Amino acid sequence: MEEKKNKKREFVDATRLASVGIGLIISAMIGYYIGVFIDKHAHTAPVFTLIFLIIGMAAGITNVFRTLGKNNS
Repeated sequence: MEEKKNKKREFVDATRLASVGIGLIISAMIGYYIGVFIDKHAHTAPVFTLIFLIIGMAAGITNVFRTLGKNNS
C-alpha cells in the first residue's frame, strides 16, 4: 500500500515539474500578445509590448518558484 502511494506521489511531482516550462512560455506569450494588442490600438510601437512581455516573464518565473516550493514540501 505504501509503495502505491509513493508511486502516485512521484507521478504527481513529475507532472507538476513538467508543466513548469510550459507555464513559463505561456505566461511570456500572453504578456507579449497583450502588449502587441495595446500597441496596435494606441500606436505606441514597442513600448507596451516590452512592458507586458517583462510582466509575463515575471509571472512565469514566480509560478516556477511557487511550483518548486510546493514540490519540495
